[in-house]
Amino acid sequence: MTGDKIYQLIKEEFEATFTRELIPGILHNFANPLNSIMGRSKLLQRRSDDIFRKLAENYPQAAAAMNADLEKMSAEIKAINNESDIFYDSFRSLMNKFYSLEKKGESRINLSQLLTDEMRFFNFYMDFKHEIKKTMQLSIDIPGFRGNTAELSVAFWRLIRFAVGRAKKSSLQEFHIKTEYDDKYVRASIRDSGGALPSDEVEVLMGKVDSGVIDTTGSTLDKEILLPLLIMKNYQAKIIISGEGSFNTISIGFPLSGDKHNRQ
Repeated sequence: MTGDKIYQLIKEEFEATFTRELIPGILHNFANPLNSIMGRSKLLQRRSDDIFRKLAENYPQAAAAMNADLEKMSAEIKAINNESDIFYDSFRSLMNKFYSLEKKGESRINLSQLLTDEMRFFNFYMDFKHEIKKTMQLSIDIPGFRGNTAELSVAFWRLIRFAVGRAKKSSLQEFHIKTEYDDKYVRASIRDSGGALPSDEVEVLMGKVDSGVIDTTGSTLDKEILLPLLIMKNYQAKIIISGEGSFNTISIGFPLSGDKHNRQ
């Protein structure tokens, strides 16, 4: 066995620890310093505002002479707070994604909240953040259903990544996602500007989904989205793939059945 081969084997073993061990540890180690930075920066802003106010009240001439410097200092402190908040939002998005992958039990799923977390995570993909025109209509006020956060997270990640990839290759480069509900289903619709999917491939794909056949050796479509759709089908989801003009839509409707678990 060559040195390169040995290196690759060890490297693969190292990379395999990322999701379950390394990333959660990194996030944990970042959490306390980040909370301290945010807390102290906000405290610094309150104290500096109070000091500047007292200076203006007690020493108005000195405050007037230092006004430009004081305003600059105040603006810099506020900028630190704003950047801390932005960093915290990014940190929370990453943390939520990796924590969701470890949620093995069943819980009440708010589909809009789950997809909101997914879309925040997708901002770490530079093509999605900077190249794709996107609209998101994710109303938090929707009914929930029983499900497994981890499997739904990876399934929607795959479907969204598929749609984003198609959008990126199109001239419009548009991606749309929304949630809605009626008296029977809570529904997620993922729409991209990559054009309608081939009807013959969709027919074969849905045949496999309906029969529960795990066979990704067929078309590219099978390789890309068969597995996530099979996960959705385990929830007795109503799956519709439709194309119109320059757009294709994948609609996933989860049945509303009270508190009774609807997963097969």
